[in-house]
Amino acid sequence: MEKLVTQEMMMEHDGKRIGGDSEYWIYLTNLKAYSEGFLLGVYLHLPFSDKDLEQAYKQILVGNEFVDRYGCSYEEYFISDYDMPFSVNEYDFPQKLAERFDGLENYLHYSREVIELIAENEGYRPIIFELNDSEMMSNDEKLGYAIVDEALILVPAHLGNYLDYEAIGRDYRMNMVGEFVGNYYIEFL
Repeated sequence: MEKLVTQEMMMEHDGKRIGGDSEYWIYLTNLKAYSEGFLLGVYLHLPFSDKDLEQAYKQILVGNEFVDRYGCSYEEYFISDYDMPFSVNEYDFPQKLAERFDGLENYLHYSREVIELIAENEGYRPIIFELNDSEMMSNDEKLGYAIVDEALILVPAHLGNYLDYEAIGRDYRMNMVGEFVGNYYIEFL
């Protein structure tokens, strides 16, 4: 059964929130309504289920059952806005974005900067070193202490005061692929 889409329906359905409980979302928009001069979309928060996506399509009146006054269906959508830890194109498939986001699930408790850096380096396995927050040390020195604390270099306790932690951190950083972000050093394998 076809439903005639009206301006009132579009205004009533626009701007709802559907999906998960994260701060990350895409604004899924009805393409035909947009071409007609109406912004009709939903904030689809991640992570979302297939049922949430189906509800989002119905909310923005996308599907063969929704038609305009000429009988043409509203069946296309695009992403007109987003807040994600990685870049999104307007015609990306929401399911693919959800899969990519699911790959970041283990890192969502870190700061946004860390999540974005990990997302930029998709395909690599990150190792995250939490660094001392002292303003008296350089990042390389902080990394040197983290390396020794993580036992990547075994140092007898009585020799700890004789180490050049800054040199250890600098040499490690120069021989690895990684980046400092806030109080973290993220190495990519």
